[in-house]
Amino acid sequence: MAYKRSDYKKHRPSNYSKKRREEPKASVPGNKPSHVTVVPRKGEPPERTVKRFLKKCKKLRIVEEYRKREYFEKPSAKRRRMKLRRLATIKKNAQKDKE
Repeated sequence: MAYKRSDYKKHRPSNYSKKRREEPKASVPGNKPSHVTVVPRKGEPPERTVKRFLKKCKKLRIVEEYRKREYFEKPSAKRRRMKLRRLATIKKNAQKDKE
């Protein structure tokens, strides 16, 4: 049910203020902040900064996570994939133990 504008004032709390309280923004340039940030060090070349950023992304597996979530995977397909992965690991370890 939608409220009429006149009804809205009745339902809002008494300590409601029209001004929105602004939360402190992260010191990340751009519109969309990310959790991976790299601050250039004093006298560091930009290529080195980019390399550190890419290393952080690889460590956090951001690209892999993006590719995994790009398309929906059925739960049964996930289970099948994980089962095959486990079997491959067991087979590899069994073969290593034989040698």
